[in-house]
Amino acid sequence: MTTPPNDGSQLPTLTRKERRAILEERRRRRNRRRRARLRRLQVMKSLRSIQFWLRVLGFAVIGLCIVFWARFAFVYDIPSFAAVGLPPHVQAYVAVKPWWFGPPVFDIGNYDGIDNWQWVANPYQYLIYHMGRYASILSHPHFVWIRAS
Repeated sequence: MTTPPNDGSQLPTLTRKERRAILEERRRRRNRRRRARLRRLQVMKSLRSIQFWLRVLGFAVIGLCIVFWARFAFVYDIPSFAAVGLPPHVQAYVAVKPWWFGPPVFDIGNYDGIDNWQWVANPYQYLIYHMGRYASILSHPHFVWIRAS
């Protein structure tokens, strides 16, 4: 580096080789920063993408739960006297409800707290009477899934 005496009014002069080395170092630094910034952006994009798909999956699961609750009923623990009109050996089934947003689960064996059905003259009619507006889920089910023994 050849510099004239510096009295504060002049900048040092650089040779072509020195200037090229300084510019090359600046370019390398700038490229390193640019690559680091691109890596950070790619990581953020992938995180946003994962978050997006997790949200979509979560909303889909919640939506399916609401649809099941709104339109389907799970009926289980069906006593032998209540299996009138059902396929043989049915233990549980999922059926389409004729109403919207009613109870999604029916435990027929313990429905309405009746423990001893033998004291009732016609237990099926008594059960249908106590089920009220939900009786059609047992008397006229529209099956979606059946579990038989």
